Amino acid sequence: MEIYRRSQFVVSPPAILKIIEMVVLVTGMVLFMVSNKCDSNASYVTLFVLPCGVCVALTLVSYITAMLVLAGGRNPLTTPTWVKGDVIFNVAALVLMVVGSIITLTNQACSNTSITVAAIAMGLISAILFATSAATTYLLLTRHHEQVKESQREQLENRRVTLSVIA
Repeated sequence: MEIYRRSQFVVSPPAILKIIEMVVLVTGMVLFMVSNKCDSNASYVTLFVLPCGVCVALTLVSYITAMLVLAGGRNPLTTPTWVKGDVIFNVAALVLMVVGSIITLTNQACSNTSITVAAIAMGLISAILFATSAATTYLLLTRHHEQVKESQREQLENRRVTLSVIA
């Protein structure tokens, strides 16, 4: 994976994944609300719709935060604080979506139509996207740190060569 320059964050894999996550979650949430026949217990509706809504909102906040870091003159993918926060958010969203989707799927009254099952599947797909986003973001930061260390080693070696020539 190459490190994207500051101006290229919008087309980087983590940014594209965030947009796809939001689209998948909103689509799943709309499908679930349109086709839901979960009359037995309204809390099951909340167990799917609430995690979707929270994850969409927090993904949007994460994307906006990245844009603010970018506007501040830094690359979000090489800013350890933003990357750690994003990875923690993605892992939390992953757990939230898996738990909400599985609990809703196991309730027979809530998963009785194919559209509802497709909506729940979109929730699980978003969980996979969250895991992919966390891994990609972390790997890009790690790769950046390795490149910085390699650059520092090369500079140190060049200084040693210069000093040995002078001596």
